[in-house]
Parts: sequence; C-alpha cells; structure tokens
Amino acid sequence: MLIFLLSAVIGYAVLAIRLRHDEKGGWIKDTYVNALGIGFILWKFSLLFFEPREALANPLSLLYFSGGQRGVWLGALVGIIYLIYRGYRNRPAIPLLVKSAVLAYSAVQAARFTLFMLEEGSGGWEIPLSALLSAALGVGAWLKLASPVRSFVPLVLWYSIGSAIIPFWNANRHIAAAGFSLEQLLFILLAVSLLILDSFWIRR
Repeated sequence: MLIFLLSAVIGYAVLAIRLRHDEKGGWIKDTYVNALGIGFILWKFSLLFFEPREALANPLSLLYFSGGQRGVWLGALVGIIYLIYRGYRNRPAIPLLVKSAVLAYSAVQAARFTLFMLEEGSGGWEIPLSALLSAALGVGAWLKLASPVRSFVPLVLWYSIGSAIIPFWNANRHIAAAGFSLEQLLFILLAVSLLILDSFWIRR
C-alpha cells in the first residue's frame, strides 16, 4: 500500500510539473486524484464485492486485507470508466486527458517497479525491464504532450508489445491461455486495437 501511495504521489508530481503552464492543468490534476481515489477505495474494500459474507462477519479484515488482483482490476476498470465520464463531460479536453493519462500511468508504473526493486531487489529481469519500459514511455509522453493524440499511438503500441513480452522472464506468472497471462493477453489486445485504430486514421 505504501508503494502504491508513493507511486501515486510521484505520478501527480510529474503531471503537476508538466502541466504547470496549461490552463486545463487544474482540471486534469483533479481528474487524476479522483480516479486514483476511486480505484484505491474499490481495491481496498473490494472484499465486500468478492467475499461479502466473510467481510461482514469480520469487518476488521477490511483494514488488513484487500481484494488482491481482482480488486486491482475492479479499481482500474471503474477508474477508467470515471475518466471516460469526465472526458464526455468536457469533450474539448479529451485529447489532453488521454495524453496526460498515458504520462501519469507511465510515471506511476516506473515509480512502482523502481520501489519494488529498492524494497525487494530485482529478483530477475522482469521488474527492471518493466521499470525501464515504463520510464521510456514516460519520457516519450512528456516530450510529445503538446503533439496530436495520434503521435502517442506508436508509443503505447511499443509499450504494449514490450509489456506482453517481458513477463516471459517470470516463470511463475499465472497462465490464462496459450501460455500467456491475463495481463499479457490484455496488452496484446491493446496493441491490436491500436494497429486497427492507426490504420483507420491513415485511411481517413
């Protein structure tokens, strides 16, 4: 939990510095804090959704446990839905919101993997490579923040491909299908979706 909070603060600091001269910066930062808050609360108290009887029978368990990986996915999903809602309510800010989301995500991930290494050691290649990949995405997003959204497609595409390959260094990953974990399959789906989106843009 401490690593999550520190990573979130670093992500916010990166956004605040990069958007300090942008008139939409305050709105973007508020959206970031709200999305993270919603995701964190759902992750922390997701036992109420997944194991309601146990949680209600022992309410103190909510203080010491979370919903684990399922809670992470639930929090991330609702956080993304909130971002979509905010974008729908303020359509002119959607391009900056999308680009800022990529920047914040990369900063949080780079910080999270780095903090894992500092706390537990690298334990192989997966965590260091993930930290480097996230940092590379963050540098690219920082430099291209003023560019059109389409310029972010190659950045996120290569990040998705890298994120699908790196877990192969972890022999203990949870296999979902065809030798891939669920996270790898989601990144593959994202990469394919970006290729389709980019080809659509080219035809237009």
